[in-house]
Amino acid sequence: MKTLLDERYAPITSAMGFIEAPLDRVWRALAGWRRQLRIDTETEELDEPFPQALRRLEPLTTHAHPRELVIETSPSWTLYVSNSLRGTDPAPVAVLAEFLACRSVYVVTTPHTADAPGVREGRFGGLQFRLFGPRPNPILNHVRSIDLIYDGDRWVFDIAGEPQPFEHPDRYKARRLRDRFTSEMLEEYCRALGIEVFDPSFYGSRAVLVRTAVDLPPAALSLSLEEAQAWLEITPGQQAPAVMPA
Repeated sequence: MKTLLDERYAPITSAMGFIEAPLDRVWRALAGWRRQLRIDTETEELDEPFPQALRRLEPLTTHAHPRELVIETSPSWTLYVSNSLRGTDPAPVAVLAEFLACRSVYVVTTPHTADAPGVREGRFGGLQFRLFGPRPNPILNHVRSIDLIYDGDRWVFDIAGEPQPFEHPDRYKARRLRDRFTSEMLEEYCRALGIEVFDPSFYGSRAVLVRTAVDLPPAALSLSLEEAQAWLEITPGQQAPAVMPA
């Protein structure tokens, strides 16, 4: 499975959002949304280049996620990630599309290592491509979703919403689940929208960190990137020993 930077910054890069709007519009909308929720919010423009700016999300946490980062890309999309230890949630990605009257994309690229040799527990794997639009509907503002995920018991392939012209619907009928949706297909779908999801040069040098005054409950974990990778048994910089579905 292809991943951004070979898992060097996973789990931050395991789930990411892209908003089809300039950086300044995105961070202002994000901070404004948090303030509408009556949450004390601060913003800071960063001078660290990508991917080093991702470390400003540390520590990575469960239960609540008081740090969110938006990074300029080329040419017209903005990256959104949070400090969630389990990976960025799709809800803010959908909400920002509605707030800014634009499209947004949410992608997941998590190698499945739970059953790999030599791995104690590992992670449940998945590939997800989700496209959101500016108009609300009963399921967020969902336009299209394509998922190949391990749900804790088995692999599941699911598609919903309006097919897009860049898709390969014939692949969805493949006998083997692993052939129905691949990281190469996800990359191609993102490229059709102008997103080079696995290319580090796509990500720019401008970034804004949005911090909110959210208290973590006593049960929450708070880990550095290295601690999170050890806890999730991620080996950064190496091809993950992923187990693929039949």
